Amino acid sequence: MTQLIPFDAMPDEMFWSAPLALDSDFTAEDPLALDYLGQQVGLWLFPGFTTRTSRAQNYAVVLYGLHLADEAVQKFGYRGDDETRTRLFERWERFWALATLEFRSGQLAHRDDDAMRGVRGAARAWFPGNKPLPLDFPLISRQNELGGLGAYLTSLREYGLVFSGSLRVTPAARDILASFWSEPGERDVSHLYEAYALSALNLDMSHIARASGRLILANLGKKSRLSSLVQSSRTQQQKRLWNALFVDARDSSTLPLAEKLSAAHSDGVDEAEAVLEGLLAERWGPLSVDNKNKVEVALVFGRLARVLLSRFGRAYGYVDEHGWRAKLDEVAEAAFPCSDAKEMRDACGAVLTAHDARRFRKLQYHGPELVTLLTKLASSDPTESLEHLLMYHRAVQRSRRGSGAWIRQEEGKLVMQVAGYNGYKSVAGFPGMKLNVVRQLLADLGRIG
Repeated sequence: MTQLIPFDAMPDEMFWSAPLALDSDFTAEDPLALDYLGQQVGLWLFPGFTTRTSRAQNYAVVLYGLHLADEAVQKFGYRGDDETRTRLFERWERFWALATLEFRSGQLAHRDDDAMRGVRGAARAWFPGNKPLPLDFPLISRQNELGGLGAYLTSLREYGLVFSGSLRVTPAARDILASFWSEPGERDVSHLYEAYALSALNLDMSHIARASGRLILANLGKKSRLSSLVQSSRTQQQKRLWNALFVDARDSSTLPLAEKLSAAHSDGVDEAEAVLEGLLAERWGPLSVDNKNKVEVALVFGRLARVLLSRFGRAYGYVDEHGWRAKLDEVAEAAFPCSDAKEMRDACGAVLTAHDARRFRKLQYHGPELVTLLTKLASSDPTESLEHLLMYHRAVQRSRRGSGAWIRQEEGKLVMQVAGYNGYKSVAGFPGMKLNVVRQLLADLGRIG
């Protein structure tokens, strides 16, 4: 997005920035906070997962890294505070990423089944040959927040696999850790694998050899890469993770909804709206009243989000394509034509009358404002509707560290403030609300093909 700022005079020098890498976790800003709200709705359905906890093996990788950090504290005499444990975990994460790349001979595309968070950083650090590989390279921008630990820690604590408020694994993770490299009873050389990995957490070392005794780095990558649960037929480890993440979930919706999501996939139904429609109709079995209410509000919110984003897109697009300045009434006619008024009223009414709509009022951010917006849109004319929508947009932007609205109203006209939003050029879609995340977890765990 480009913020338009007038200059008093032409600058002496001009600069431009390099494009963001695909693994930077940057996404185009959502003008109506619908992505954020969709994530909250997804939390009502699956409280233990986030939009970033999509790979089952990553749960094991993060757990093992925290376990290894604890071992390193003891072996090397490091301080046991969170800062040190985080640094040690990040060493493990880089070592594991290099091992995966070593197994794949450096050929790992961004969306490959084995591509980890920070794959581009790891790929830049890896090189072919026999020379030792570096351990202190930038894996990902703000690795602590955007790497494996930042993505999975909250979920691991939710499932009781990591102690609340700490970076130490609980006894509930013991079996998962004991089987990280191989199943008990197999030709067990897991202690050798652990010794090799632990050596990478020696902070006095800046590089790691590609072999340790009989072990080679590529084999560690083969055994621990993200696709290893499926590719190596780790059925027992899949079962342990299934039990930890689904069977033992402390909420009432994760397990039954996941089982029905699996049944929907077997029927060839994967698109989010169609899945929610089928769940609500109990196509794949009965739902409790509580879960049915959650599914209902997810379905009507998804439809509303699609309608609201399309209306904002029409308004933004009209101003963008008419010289960045257009009459308010003309924009309103383009964004809220009378022919579409029923669609808007129905979408607003469906959310407002849903049993679980009260959940939006309890959200700290954007939820209460959304309910107020819907109440106004349910009975307003096109111009009023546009003004209400832009007022809500301004409120969303103010909550984002003081960011300004993308369009401002000035003497009966709308003036572009922030250019570069291309979302209006695409058809507004139905939000995923974590259904795709859970489906990927089910695939990793062998629950769907």
